[in-house]
Amino acid sequence: MKTVDVEKENPDLESVIALARKGPVLLLTPDGREFFVSEADDFDKEIEALRSSSSFQRLLDERSVSKHRIPLEEIEREIERESGEQKKRT
Repeated sequence: MKTVDVEKENPDLESVIALARKGPVLLLTPDGREFFVSEADDFDKEIEALRSSSSFQRLLDERSVSKHRIPLEEIEREIERESGEQKKRT
């Protein structure tokens, strides 16, 4: 799995897609959010690749010891807000 810090590398969409053709891509944003990009048809392959990825396992280990937690209610509110914004645009 390739990890890309978008603040440092500033990739364009074509570059991200080219990387995702080779394997899953984890995008790290300046605000600390993470986005996962992979080819949609290869979901089963991606699961296996992530299971055997030492860098992904390290990421999970690091996140599991992190004290920063987001309450489920906050996540639900954000999903509802984003869903409402998306409905307004369509």
